[in-house]
Amino acid sequence: MTVETRTPALRRVLNLRYLVVFGLAYLAPTVVFDQFGITSDLTGGMQTLAVLITTVAMSFTAYSYSLMVRAHPVAGSAYTYVQRSVNPWLGFFTGWVMLLDYLLLPMICYLLLGTYLNAFVPGVPVALWVVAGAVFVAVFNVIGVRAAGRINIAVVVAQVVFSAVFAIVLVVVILRAQGTTGLIDTHALVNPDTFDTGNVLRGASVLAVSFLGFDAVSTFAEETVEPRKTVPRAVMIVCVGGGAGFAVMAYLLQTAWPTSVSDMVDPNVGILELIAHTGTSWIEVPFLVVDNVSTIVCAMAAVAAVSRVLLGMGRDDVLPRRFFGRVDARFQTPVRNILATSVISLSAIFYADDLLGAASLVSFGAITGFVLVNYAAINHYFVRGGRRHGADVLKFLVLPGLGVLVTVVLWVGIDAHAKELGLVWLGLGLVYIGVKTRGFRRPPAPLALQDAD
Repeated sequence: MTVETRTPALRRVLNLRYLVVFGLAYLAPTVVFDQFGITSDLTGGMQTLAVLITTVAMSFTAYSYSLMVRAHPVAGSAYTYVQRSVNPWLGFFTGWVMLLDYLLLPMICYLLLGTYLNAFVPGVPVALWVVAGAVFVAVFNVIGVRAAGRINIAVVVAQVVFSAVFAIVLVVVILRAQGTTGLIDTHALVNPDTFDTGNVLRGASVLAVSFLGFDAVSTFAEETVEPRKTVPRAVMIVCVGGGAGFAVMAYLLQTAWPTSVSDMVDPNVGILELIAHTGTSWIEVPFLVVDNVSTIVCAMAAVAAVSRVLLGMGRDDVLPRRFFGRVDARFQTPVRNILATSVISLSAIFYADDLLGAASLVSFGAITGFVLVNYAAINHYFVRGGRRHGADVLKFLVLPGLGVLVTVVLWVGIDAHAKELGLVWLGLGLVYIGVKTRGFRRPPAPLALQDAD
C-alpha cells in the first residue's frame, strides 16, 4: 500500500484589497520624501517632471503586465511571461536580469533605514540597523503573507495619513512665504536654467524603482482568489494611484524649497534639510517613525515577492530545484528563498554612502525586464495569438509597443556605471546557463508551473 504525498503549495488567500495594499507597501508612499534629495539634485530641481515621465512609462508597462497575468497567472512574473510567450532562452535572461532588482530592492530599503536612523541616532552604525531590519523582515515573511498583510494595511494607512498632513503643512509654508501665487510654480515642472534631457531621464530611470509595486503584485497570482480578474486590476491601481500621489508630493516639496538644488548639503538626507529649511522641525520625529516603519514594510513586501520569483525559477530547475523550488510544509512559504534573499540584502552595508548608485543598479534590472514584458505582450497576443483586428491592434500592439518605446528611453537614461555592472551580471548569467545546458546544447528546462484557476 502506498501513501500519496502532495508537494506543499502556496495558499490561495489574497483578494483585491490585500493585493493593492501589498503593492502600495512595496511601492511605499513615503519613498517620494526619501528620493527628494537625490532626484532633485540630479534633475536640477525637476523631480516632479521626472515623476510624471516615469508614471506615464510605467503605466504602459503595467498595462502589459495586466495582459500577461491574464494569460499566465502564476508566481514567476516577468520571467514566466517571457519564458512562455517568447522563448525559454529570453525567459531565462529576463528572470536573471530582474533578479538584480528583486534581490537588491530589499537592500535599498535597509540602506534607507540605516541612513536615516544613523542620522537621528549617530551612536548606532548603519550596519547594525541593516542587520536588525533584515532579521525582522525574514521572520515575518516566513510566517506568511496574511500575517505580513495585516501589518501592511496599518502601515500603508499611516503613510497615506502622514503624506496628507505633510502636504497640508507644505501648502501652509508656501502660502506664508509666497502667497497664493506661490502654489503655481512652472519651474518645479520645467526650469529652463537647469534643464538637461539626460539628467531628467536619468532621474526618471532612478524613480522607476519606486514603481516596482505593480510588478510585485503579479508575483502573488498563485495566492490570489480569481487571479485573472483580481491581479490585473490591482496592478493598474497601484501604478496609476502611486504615480499620481508621488507627482503631487514632489511638486509641493519642490515649491516649498525652490532653491534646494543650490542649498542642499547632503542629497541622501535632503528631506531632513527641507524640514529644517521650512521651519517645520516638529514633523521630523513623526516622519522618521512613519518613514522607517514603511521602509521595513517595503522590505517585507520585496522579500516576499523575490522569494516567489525564485520559487518559480527553482520549480523550473532554471535555478537549483532542491534549494529554490520548495515550499516549506509547515509555514507554506518558500522559507529557503526568504533566508537567501535576506542574506544577500545585507550587501546594503557596502552601499552606505552611495544610495544613488544602489538605486541605479536596481533600475537596470527592473527597466530591462519591463522592456521584455512589453515585448512579450505583443508576441503573445498580436503575433502568436493572431489578435490583429479592430480594437485588438490598439490593445495588443500599439499600447504594449509604446511600453517598449518609453522603457527603452528610460533604459538609455540609466547611469553608465550601473549599466556596466548590469552587463557584468548578464555575463555571469550567460556563463551559468551555458554550464546548466551543457554548452547551450539544450534549451533551459521547460516550465513546470501550472496555470492558476
